[in-house]
Amino acid sequence: MVHVRVPLVPRSLRWGMVLTVAATILYYSVFTPPGSGVLQTGPFGVLGYGTWLHGLAYAGLAVTLAYAFQGRPWRDRTVLLAVFLLAVGYGAGIELLQSTLATRTADIVDLLVNAAGAAVAAVCWRILTRRVRFYRARRLAALETPLQ
Repeated sequence: MVHVRVPLVPRSLRWGMVLTVAATILYYSVFTPPGSGVLQTGPFGVLGYGTWLHGLAYAGLAVTLAYAFQGRPWRDRTVLLAVFLLAVGYGAGIELLQSTLATRTADIVDLLVNAAGAAVAAVCWRILTRRVRFYRARRLAALETPLQ
């Protein structure tokens, strides 16, 4: 079986990525969302554009959280549960914040879509990590060939 080798950058960088994604979600949740008023439906015309953005945003948050937790001595299920709960909790906090803003509204459907995006990302992360081997890379010189 071929395993892909993925660098595990220092923990501070991994958590910096999580904070960057979380801050981006916060920014677009409080101010005008990207593409507002331009697109009505997302890909394939099945769901609204906003629904796709919610799902993708919280999937991205879940993936960065899972990467940040990589290397912890926790069981996989514990990590995935923590990732899911943190992403959904953050989404719930954003929805509560939006309920206090005159220009935004809180929506339970958005919260459910956030949870679905986080759940799909957590499951995909679990499947992906079966084919990936992480290694510590503290410098650019430590990067290795991705296939082994």
